[in-house]
Amino acid sequence: MIELRGRQRPGRARIPLVLALLCATSGAVADCATFTIIGDRIEFPLAGIEGDAEAGARVAQDRQRGDCVICHQLPLPNDRFHGNLGPDLTTVGARLSAAQIRLRVAANRQLNQESIMPDYCLSGDRHRVAPAHRDRPLLTAREIEDLVVWLSTLGNPETQP
Repeated sequence: MIELRGRQRPGRARIPLVLALLCATSGAVADCATFTIIGDRIEFPLAGIEGDAEAGARVAQDRQRGDCVICHQLPLPNDRFHGNLGPDLTTVGARLSAAQIRLRVAANRQLNQESIMPDYCLSGDRHRVAPAHRDRPLLTAREIEDLVVWLSTLGNPETQP
């Protein structure tokens, strides 16, 4: 279930939020975890899980799971062909907090309805999905938290050796 707090956008931005809340409440959306959106972030780790940066790098590279490199430039030496549809994430940890990254990975369309990036924690509002994957989130809460921790280290001088 999603709970929204803080500044709300006027107009049509509320419609998907209301629909997401209705779906989550009715059980039609299979969320990977319950979370609260406050402004532009999800402040607390999903399901209270502490992520692992090394596991997050593996999720980002995994073509069957996160597959972040299909759209984003990342500092991953093993993947030569990085996408350019999404923003360059090589220094995302210097620009965004872990809470801001968490929202962008878990439920990006709650922040930007026009985004082509899927909501990795929410299963609703996806099109042309194989029957075996319908009504299931793309990533688990653990995988999202692993990604959040790893992405938070990128370009962040506080986390560099």
